[in-house]
Amino acid sequence: MMGPVGTTIRLGANSGTSDGFRGDFRLEQELEPPIVIDAGELGPCHPMFLLRLRLYVDWHLALGHEVLVIAPTDREVAQHLADMRVAEGLPHGVVDELPERGENADSVLSVSRLSSFHDVEDAAASATEVLGAQVHALAAWGDAAYMAISELCDNALQHGQSDFGAYAAADRVLDPEPRFRLVIADLGIGIPEHIRAQHPEWHDDSAAISRVLERGVTGTGDPHRGNGYAEVLDQALGAQLRRAMSSLALDIRSAKGRVRVRLVDEAVRVEAPTVPAPRRGTWITYEVISIGS
Repeated sequence: MMGPVGTTIRLGANSGTSDGFRGDFRLEQELEPPIVIDAGELGPCHPMFLLRLRLYVDWHLALGHEVLVIAPTDREVAQHLADMRVAEGLPHGVVDELPERGENADSVLSVSRLSSFHDVEDAAASATEVLGAQVHALAAWGDAAYMAISELCDNALQHGQSDFGAYAAADRVLDPEPRFRLVIADLGIGIPEHIRAQHPEWHDDSAAISRVLERGVTGTGDPHRGNGYAEVLDQALGAQLRRAMSSLALDIRSAKGRVRVRLVDEAVRVEAPTVPAPRRGTWITYEVISIGS
């Protein structure tokens, strides 16, 4: 909403729920600064929402805009934002301040901006530590998760071609069931355009994303690449075989496409839900869920 004192983005109680894509943070250069993000009514948040919020903040900071955040009135939500470092480096609030990072901050990989492969390795190690402290059914996924983080973030840096690099975050929750949630994003050209560099005939974005799950499919033309997503799924299948009472959900969104992969009972199920609007870059959610005790 535009006003005489800048632009205020008001976040409702349910803005951060579900899969983290409720509402939208439009990357518009024409907004009048300062950009005030009013999170006063904000409720519990998926890590993808917090990653999107931090990327939105960084976008405006890069434009030279002043950004301010009004902290949530809910103390647990405010603590979550602090632990995830969503407003780090900003004035803490127009009305209220975010708390310091708390004693449970080690249960998350705070939203991290990755600009080098060293950053990727650090993020992979930190996220795997978060997973390793989960219940045993999920801790068994450590190697698979480490490989997934390394591969997916590496893709984002190599092929995303964005000045913002890649972003990653992770957390773990116990309600309604033990779950590890990893999110990765970049503002690059997106998977469909990258793949069409070698396969211009793949016009449908969701179909193009689906093809990257196959071994050897790449937009680089390098015969030694194109195995990343297949390896991620192979590692996940191996983890599930070792600990059957857990499943994987992989959600990939890019441009006008979206592909959702579920690994349940040692079977891979792929679907392409409808996308309401095109999305810049690539956005990935990798969730490991306990389905038994």
